Amino acid sequence: VLRWCHLDTRTIYIANRFPQHGHYVPQKFADNRIISSKYTVWNFVPKNLFEQFRRVANFYFLIIFLVQLMIDTPTSPITSGLPLFFVITVTAIKQGYEDWLRHKADNEVNGAPVYVVRSGGLVKTRSKNIRVGDIVRVAKDETFPVDLVLLSSDRVDGSCHVTTASLDGETNLKVWVTYCLVYIF
Repeated sequence: VLRWCHLDTRTIYIANRFPQHGHYVPQKFADNRIISSKYTVWNFVPKNLFEQFRRVANFYFLIIFLVQLMIDTPTSPITSGLPLFFVITVTAIKQGYEDWLRHKADNEVNGAPVYVVRSGGLVKTRSKNIRVGDIVRVAKDETFPVDLVLLSSDRVDGSCHVTTASLDGETNLKVWVTYCLVYIF
């Protein structure tokens, strides 16, 4: 049984040279910003509390504290509430600091200078401003600012050596070979 299915297609214009005539429909692509942080200023408190009370131990002590508040018990609610408040506060401070460090690292990566071909020339821009279809120049020993397809290399055999340690932890060099894609219209 054959089933026909309609697949959405996308057209990527190299170096953002859009057609002058005809029906050009701008397409939405994700931007190149890296966001590895979990929190923002606005969602830190609720999101952090939700994550902390998902832990069984914190939730258990919260229930004990609430029961001691509602029912007259021989022990004071302070005996379970104060340690719980201390643990929640210290953990929130630690997670907030770690997230702040992630924000700093993200800003450093997103603001890294890169060279992109735009309007027929090489333009210096930031890594976060790379768009789908841009041609990016990457020099020797530079970090790739985005997922790229190797179009050209200055080596005779058209290859380049890449380490993917930041992606998969492997420190050995992988060889990429230049492929030439030609479309005739």
